Amino acid sequence: MLLSLTLALVVATACGSNDENTSETSNASETNETSEDNSTEGESDDKAALLKNHVELANTLRSQYSAINDYIAALDEEDTDEETLETLKNDAITAAEEAINTLDSYELVQTDKLTDETASTFEEAIGDVKGAFEAYKSDLEADSNDFTAAEDKLSTYSEKVTPLFEDAGLSSTPDLASELQ
Repeated sequence: MLLSLTLALVVATACGSNDENTSETSNASETNETSEDNSTEGESDDKAALLKNHVELANTLRSQYSAINDYIAALDEEDTDEETLETLKNDAITAAEEAINTLDSYELVQTDKLTDETASTFEEAIGDVKGAFEAYKSDLEADSNDFTAAEDKLSTYSEKVTPLFEDAGLSSTPDLASELQ
């Protein structure tokens, strides 16, 4: 009888201990799932903030880039008269100046959702975009038809921002030049 009582006590203790372990495992699992949800949410915030900043930049500069692009397109057309070219050129210079001024005071959006490193890289890339518009302005004022330096600066933006997109798991490539058109 003593043996039966001891055996019952051991089984009861083991079951109680197993329930505690199950409870602890369950709590650990819930905590782990919450951490994964927060991590996924954080990654989602990063993605959303990166996309938002890229789109905002493109939207902000689209009209200025369009004026420059109109002039460049008119240069390639043989039937464009000199007066129209001069007007388009002046519009392009004004647009480049506006873009430069806009970029001087441009601020990233949703910075609270970006890491400091990501925000810093993005701001550096925006500096390259400003450099592109400065190159456009300089080339336009010098009557140069070679806009390679400006186009290279826009490409540099993509080179700097693409790794940020890749790290966040975004499949698209941030090609600002094509999105400005």
